[in-house]
Amino acid sequence: MKNEIVVLITGCSTGIGRELCNILSQKGCMVVATARNVETLKDLPASLKLPLDVTQKESIQKTINRVISKFHKIDILVNNAGYSLRGALEEIDINSSKNMFDVNVFGIINMIQAVVPEMRKKQYGKIINIGSISGKFVQSINGAYCASKFAVEALSDTLRLELHNYNIQSTVIEPGPMKTNFFNTLVDNSSDVMGNPNSCYSHFYKSDDKYRKKQKQADPKLAAQAISDIILKKRLNARYKVAVSFLYKIVIYFPDFLREYFMKKR
Repeated sequence: MKNEIVVLITGCSTGIGRELCNILSQKGCMVVATARNVETLKDLPASLKLPLDVTQKESIQKTINRVISKFHKIDILVNNAGYSLRGALEEIDINSSKNMFDVNVFGIINMIQAVVPEMRKKQYGKIINIGSISGKFVQSINGAYCASKFAVEALSDTLRLELHNYNIQSTVIEPGPMKTNFFNTLVDNSSDVMGNPNSCYSHFYKSDDKYRKKQKQADPKLAAQAISDIILKKRLNARYKVAVSFLYKIVIYFPDFLREYFMKKR
């Protein structure tokens, strides 16, 4: 086999993961596309398409074994699988929140534990964690999701400290809102809570719904192109913002009282 770059991507059924598969394949990478339902990948131009549930270690190990058997290495891991649900912390369903953390946070740890030993054997690798601009500042009724993405920031920073001796790099991508199925899934996951007209937080829910309908969202293809360029860099920075509005870039650097004032007014 030629010395192609082998890239394993989680959560490729829609959105950024799907677009990354297309772009990286066009750039000559050996792309391993994965999703819980492998049927959603049938029209992707990937070198290998495998079922993968990042919350199940048995599923992960089967996937890793298949990849190593075929390519003998994993150069880049893109932890892209993730989703969101909304609701005030007082009302949000705890079990639903745990399930989200299982994917958004512990799913990343599961993948790290399975892939890093293979990267260490080669003394080379890159771990790309897809976080969110919501991992930099919080919004009302989005606390659980923001918390999961704050955790992704910490995981990425920790990896750089722990793995630098093995020539394994880590970074976190912090995308802004994009035109994908992300928000449709969010609505489906949160309808029971946010659709309650008797909730004392109903004004937040109505305001959020109105805001999201007029919110500017980036083209996922352009965002994926930017992410693919980052992934293939020789040396990675600690973090990258992708498809983030100028206003949100500024808000990150506001002092706490000013950022909270802005978010309350929003």
